[in-house]
Amino acid sequence: MLAHSVVNGTRTWTTPNGELQLWTPAPHVIVTKFQGTMFDAHLAHLAMVTIEGLVASQPKMDIFHDWEGMELYATEARTLMTDRAVPLAPRINSLSVLFGSKVVRMGVSMASLKLGGIPLYNSREDFERAVRQAVESKPGTFKPTPRE
Repeated sequence: MLAHSVVNGTRTWTTPNGELQLWTPAPHVIVTKFQGTMFDAHLAHLAMVTIEGLVASQPKMDIFHDWEGMELYATEARTLMTDRAVPLAPRINSLSVLFGSKVVRMGVSMASLKLGGIPLYNSREDFERAVRQAVESKPGTFKPTPRE
Protein backbone atom coordinates (compact mmCIF):
# COMPACT_ATOMS: atom_id res chain seq x y z
CA MET A 1 0.00 0.00 0.00
CA LEU A 2 1.31 3.43 -0.98
CA ALA A 3 0.41 6.67 0.74
CA HIS A 4 1.29 10.04 -0.81
CA SER A 5 1.08 13.54 0.58
CA VAL A 6 2.41 17.02 -0.11
CA VAL A 7 2.91 19.33 2.89
CA ASN A 8 4.69 22.70 2.61
CA GLY A 9 6.24 21.64 -0.69
CA THR A 10 7.59 18.33 0.63
CA ARG A 11 6.33 15.32 -1.27
CA THR A 12 6.14 12.17 0.88
CA TRP A 13 5.55 8.60 -0.26
CA THR A 14 5.13 5.90 2.39
CA THR A 15 5.08 2.13 1.90
CA PRO A 16 5.42 -0.74 4.38
CA ASN A 17 9.16 -0.84 3.49
CA GLY A 18 10.00 2.82 4.02
CA GLU A 19 9.37 6.49 3.46
CA LEU A 20 10.67 8.79 0.75
CA GLN A 21 10.53 12.58 1.03
CA LEU A 22 11.50 15.00 -1.73
CA TRP A 23 11.69 18.81 -1.63
CA THR A 24 13.36 21.73 -3.38
CA PRO A 25 14.90 24.25 -0.97
CA ALA A 26 15.90 26.35 -4.03
CA PRO A 27 14.78 26.12 -7.67
CA HIS A 28 18.10 24.46 -8.60
CA VAL A 29 18.40 22.14 -5.55
CA ILE A 30 16.60 18.83 -4.97
CA VAL A 31 16.82 16.95 -1.66
CA THR A 32 15.52 13.43 -1.12
CA LYS A 33 15.38 11.67 2.22
CA PHE A 34 14.75 7.95 2.43
CA GLN A 35 14.31 5.87 5.56
CA GLY A 36 13.85 2.13 5.58
CA THR A 37 14.51 -0.49 2.95
CA MET A 38 14.68 0.56 -0.72
CA PHE A 39 13.65 -2.98 -1.56
CA ASP A 40 11.82 -2.60 -4.84
CA ALA A 41 11.89 -0.08 -7.63
CA HIS A 42 8.47 1.46 -6.91
CA LEU A 43 9.70 4.30 -4.69
CA ALA A 44 12.79 4.70 -6.88
CA HIS A 45 10.49 5.14 -9.89
CA LEU A 46 8.37 7.76 -8.10
CA ALA A 47 11.50 9.67 -7.07
CA MET A 48 12.92 9.58 -10.60
CA VAL A 49 9.66 10.75 -12.24
CA THR A 50 9.68 13.75 -9.91
CA ILE A 51 13.42 14.41 -10.33
CA GLU A 52 13.13 14.16 -14.14
CA GLY A 53 10.37 16.78 -14.13
CA LEU A 54 12.35 19.13 -11.89
CA VAL A 55 15.61 18.70 -13.82
CA ALA A 56 13.77 19.60 -17.05
CA SER A 57 12.85 23.00 -15.53
CA GLN A 58 16.38 24.21 -14.64
CA PRO A 59 19.64 24.47 -16.57
CA LYS A 60 21.83 22.83 -13.84
CA MET A 61 20.55 21.04 -10.74
CA ASP A 62 22.25 20.01 -7.52
CA ILE A 63 20.75 16.81 -6.12
CA PHE A 64 21.28 15.60 -2.56
CA HIS A 65 20.18 12.16 -1.37
CA ASP A 66 19.91 11.91 2.41
CA TRP A 67 20.08 8.16 2.69
CA GLU A 68 21.53 7.93 6.17
CA GLY A 69 18.37 6.10 7.28
CA MET A 70 18.34 3.74 4.29
CA GLU A 71 18.97 0.18 5.40
CA LEU A 72 19.17 -1.50 1.99
CA TYR A 73 19.58 -0.22 -1.58
CA ALA A 74 18.42 -3.24 -3.56
CA THR A 75 19.76 -3.94 -7.04
CA GLU A 76 16.41 -3.33 -8.79
CA ALA A 77 16.02 0.14 -7.25
CA ARG A 78 19.67 1.07 -7.78
CA THR A 79 19.60 -0.03 -11.42
CA LEU A 80 16.43 1.91 -12.13
CA MET A 81 17.73 5.12 -10.53
CA THR A 82 21.14 4.83 -12.17
CA ASP A 83 19.82 4.06 -15.65
CA ARG A 84 17.36 6.95 -15.51
CA ALA A 85 19.99 9.35 -14.14
CA VAL A 86 22.41 8.76 -17.04
CA PRO A 87 20.42 10.81 -19.61
CA LEU A 88 19.92 13.57 -17.01
CA ALA A 89 23.67 13.95 -16.42
CA PRO A 90 24.14 16.98 -18.71
CA ARG A 91 21.56 18.88 -16.62
CA ILE A 92 22.95 17.83 -13.23
CA ASN A 93 25.66 20.02 -11.70
CA SER A 94 26.22 17.72 -8.71
CA LEU A 95 24.78 14.57 -7.17
CA SER A 96 25.75 13.88 -3.54
CA VAL A 97 24.73 11.14 -1.10
CA LEU A 98 24.76 10.95 2.71
CA PHE A 99 24.92 7.33 3.81
CA GLY A 100 24.90 5.48 7.11
CA SER A 101 24.99 1.85 5.98
CA LYS A 102 27.98 0.12 4.41
CA VAL A 103 25.57 -1.80 2.18
CA VAL A 104 24.09 1.48 0.89
CA ARG A 105 27.59 2.89 0.41
CA MET A 106 28.51 -0.11 -1.72
CA GLY A 107 25.37 0.30 -3.88
CA VAL A 108 26.02 4.02 -4.37
CA SER A 109 29.66 3.26 -5.24
CA MET A 110 28.45 0.88 -7.97
CA ALA A 111 26.12 3.57 -9.36
CA SER A 112 28.96 6.08 -9.16
CA LEU A 113 30.99 4.03 -11.64
CA LYS A 114 28.28 4.43 -14.25
CA LEU A 115 27.55 8.08 -13.46
CA GLY A 116 31.13 9.30 -13.38
CA GLY A 117 31.47 9.91 -9.66
CA ILE A 118 29.12 10.61 -6.77
CA PRO A 119 30.46 12.53 -3.77
CA LEU A 120 29.70 10.55 -0.60
CA TYR A 121 29.14 12.05 2.84
CA ASN A 122 29.17 10.14 6.11
CA SER A 123 28.73 13.25 8.28
CA ARG A 124 25.28 14.83 8.58
CA GLU A 125 26.87 18.16 9.49
CA ASP A 126 29.01 18.20 6.32
CA PHE A 127 26.07 17.07 4.19
CA GLU A 128 23.71 19.74 5.53
CA ARG A 129 26.43 22.37 5.09
CA ALA A 130 26.77 21.29 1.45
CA VAL A 131 23.00 21.57 0.92
CA ARG A 132 23.06 25.12 2.39
CA GLN A 133 26.01 26.08 0.18
CA ALA A 134 24.21 24.77 -2.92
CA VAL A 135 21.04 26.67 -1.99
CA GLU A 136 23.03 29.88 -1.55
CA SER A 137 25.00 29.41 -4.79
CA LYS A 138 24.01 30.36 -8.31
CA PRO A 139 22.79 27.43 -10.44
CA GLY A 140 25.66 25.37 -11.80
CA THR A 141 28.37 26.82 -9.53
CA PHE A 142 28.27 24.60 -6.41
CA LYS A 143 31.21 22.20 -6.01
CA PRO A 144 30.81 19.45 -3.40
CA THR A 145 33.68 18.82 -0.99
CA PRO A 146 32.75 15.72 1.04
CA ARG A 147 34.94 14.69 3.97
CA GLU A 148 34.32 10.98 4.04
